[in-house]
Amino acid sequence: VGALKFCKQKAMEYFKQNHIIVNENKIQWVITVPAIWSEEAKELMKQWARQAEIWSPSISNQLLIVLEPECASMCIMLEMKENPNIVQFKTGDCYIMMDLGAGTADMVCHEIIGPFEVREIISSFGGPWGSSYIDKDIEIIFDEIFQTKSGEKKMMEFQATHPTHYLKLLENIENGKQRFFNNKKIIGTHRIEIPCEFNQFMQDNISSNLEELFKNYRHSYDGADLLLSCKLWMKLFDLRIDPIIKKMDEILKKNEKILSGKLKYICLVGGFSQSPYLQHRLKQYYEHKYTFVMYKRPVFSVVQGAAQLARIPSFIKSRIVKYTYGTSSGRPIEKARSHPKISEDHINKHKYINNIKNKVYIAGCFRVFVNKDKEVKVGQMVEHRYSKRSKERKNMNVIIYRSEEEDPGVITGCKYLGRIEIPYPEDFDDVKDSFCVRFYFGETMIRVTITMKGKEYVEHEVQIKYDFGVQHLDAIG
Repeated sequence: VGALKFCKQKAMEYFKQNHIIVNENKIQWVITVPAIWSEEAKELMKQWARQAEIWSPSISNQLLIVLEPECASMCIMLEMKENPNIVQFKTGDCYIMMDLGAGTADMVCHEIIGPFEVREIISSFGGPWGSSYIDKDIEIIFDEIFQTKSGEKKMMEFQATHPTHYLKLLENIENGKQRFFNNKKIIGTHRIEIPCEFNQFMQDNISSNLEELFKNYRHSYDGADLLLSCKLWMKLFDLRIDPIIKKMDEILKKNEKILSGKLKYICLVGGFSQSPYLQHRLKQYYEHKYTFVMYKRPVFSVVQGAAQLARIPSFIKSRIVKYTYGTSSGRPIEKARSHPKISEDHINKHKYINNIKNKVYIAGCFRVFVNKDKEVKVGQMVEHRYSKRSKERKNMNVIIYRSEEEDPGVITGCKYLGRIEIPYPEDFDDVKDSFCVRFYFGETMIRVTITMKGKEYVEHEVQIKYDFGVQHLDAIG
């Protein structure tokens, strides 16, 4: 929340310094998130932005949550439009956008369907394989090296007493990482520059002859540089690059039929994508089949694309659903028995009498709104109609679940996502009236609402969250 408040403060200061008069209610804010983030994480970001007074729910479209690889896609399209001399995508071409940053490797696969129009043909994939983990490993190496003979580690003390110089050391580690493999060297050593204040601190607190300290290590130190072997550098990089390649291979193999003859390009953006060693590894694996496209300013591609996505929201036409989504529902016993995944044991344990229809129903059944790996258009709405479960019910309860399998039949083993509970209106006729549950798919977040007697209860809508891990709740009838 503090970081978002700071961003808003800086933006308002910029307007003031440049004598730009703005109405805060007229500003549209765009927050970028990785495509592989859970819906819970996206929702938390939205809540934090509200706490930071960036947006108000009373103002329509004041906040956009956009996916970072999609922003990068927009940015590359704009660059192609502005520079006809570079590679140009054609309608029908597919590309994988690899947004490789500090924290995550975030990847999507798009097909060009028109000018500034793409559709997702594989659901986003990736993992925690960002370049910052290399920095963390190097910090651990420093921590292990710079300690007294009694085992007292001095890095934390240096950080506490010399914060500015500690940040300079981290900057030098980052620079050393970015320079690695510039000259294609794989033998010998690669250096990290050491601030003189760091060297002096360690001499004062550990030993007057730090070079002696390094006799027990495979590294060397001369007071100005820490020299790590190229083998070690490659190992630290490979710990992050190998999972990226493994995931890529898995996705390419799984979707071979879909991608055959279509996938032509691999686009690299994000800070990690600037690494010469990472580029070398990826091209070793894929350059014989695909053309690599590099954005001229890969670190800024997401930010620049985000601003344009706000102007051209129709850029993404459809997305692929990662999971099967639906609700817990009662099902007539004869229909439950005809479902291949609803066992007789479940039927026997979940029978109840619907005293409005005077029929036997089975609770805890999964009613599918969309199955996994299906394409949904942005803004696509799917609705199902429901009736009241019993005369005694005062509230309608919609319990939302997801599953990793197609049409699981029952909610057992499925992931709870959220619920909507709304009182039945006084004029609700138990026999004649019903209500609709609507799922809105294809946006960066999935929305669920209830519509009853001509009114859509958007104020009670659920924006799906994945990992709350809450207890089981009653199903609707």
